[in-house]
Amino acid sequence: MSVFGTKRGRALSEGGARARARMGWAALGVLAVVGCLVGAGAAGGSTRAKASSASLAPIGILSAEGTEQAPILAAMHVNRSVVVDGYTFFVGTINGQPVVDAFSGEIDESAELAAYLLISHFHPRAMLFSGTAGSETAPINVGDVVVSGMVVDKSNIHYQTGGYQSPYEGIEMHLVSGDSIAGDEVAGYDTTLPTPKDAKTFGYGPSTANKKWVYVTSLAATRELVKLAAQAPSLGTTSLADATGESTSGSIKNKIVVGVIGQAPVWTEPLGWIEAQDFVYQTDAEENEGTGFAFACATQGVPWMLIRGISDTPWHPNAYQGVIASDNAAKVAVYVVDHLAAKISAKPVVFTDLSPETNARTAGYVVAEQAWYSVGPVTKVTYVASNGKTKTLVGAALNKLKQEYSFSASKI
Repeated sequence: MSVFGTKRGRALSEGGARARARMGWAALGVLAVVGCLVGAGAAGGSTRAKASSASLAPIGILSAEGTEQAPILAAMHVNRSVVVDGYTFFVGTINGQPVVDAFSGEIDESAELAAYLLISHFHPRAMLFSGTAGSETAPINVGDVVVSGMVVDKSNIHYQTGGYQSPYEGIEMHLVSGDSIAGDEVAGYDTTLPTPKDAKTFGYGPSTANKKWVYVTSLAATRELVKLAAQAPSLGTTSLADATGESTSGSIKNKIVVGVIGQAPVWTEPLGWIEAQDFVYQTDAEENEGTGFAFACATQGVPWMLIRGISDTPWHPNAYQGVIASDNAAKVAVYVVDHLAAKISAKPVVFTDLSPETNARTAGYVVAEQAWYSVGPVTKVTYVASNGKTKTLVGAALNKLKQEYSFSASKI
């Protein structure tokens, strides 16, 4: 799902905050199937049987919201549905190929849990995440599709007093047998952890690197999946009116781009802020949930890829086409399902697999070490008081609150 301030984005934000608590991994071990229902599936496309499909492990498909899931379900022949920990998994086929589809929710933690549950209960041979995103690259337009060469967590930023921002260590991964960090950008490792024997005197502990706890700043998708997605047939065209949000004639031809997808639960509309983020993480599309999905797949050693139809772009602030973006992403997902081999190479995407028009290829890197920036002073604040009235802080009242944010404010 796109994280820009679109009409849909604003409506969602006004509808109330979503719970973001993440269930611990230990708790996942006791989850059970709590329901099994027979579903009447729609057959989208051919239902021809393939000789080897009966013995194949399914392909898992997640979507972050109903608009994104609908075209996947429309392409499926659903045989049954299974409810696991509140998530409904539709089990069936697409063009005779076994698939399991679910609505994951649009925040990183819920997508991570949905992916983990699908993997642990249905043991897929590959995982796809079909949905929408906002463009972060000027040549990438509404209706285009970006498939994940790589995925980064753009909310993982450290704003430092030296006047620069940098990636904050990275995503911590505890490596065990079956994990895959091949092709990932590794920022470093944690240090030796305490034990009951040395806990009382541990302090900061020794500086010895603990190679079982690794910090990953960029997760690389599965190359075979990405290469296959890039071969999908033409996506057709989008009218210039839909692509720009303006009253104009003509159309543009949509394309598939292998790029870097940034997960960031922070809606970034102004181009200046997007610039600041992109110079740390050179992304081509931005959404809410990709890192959690990629993390769950990587920790379970399952081949994976995100497929993101572009619904909006900050270069044309009035444009938003969620249905077009969802449909185009689903076209690519269905093509991958229909053509994926029984055995999938675990080789990851490499930098040169990214499309030439991507920000990373233009800049020469995916994740920077540092990017200098400036943040202007707060000039006005509006808030809702306990009596329900909206109030505004400006002038002396605001300046009084701002006095705390100086080194002289410390009392020691």
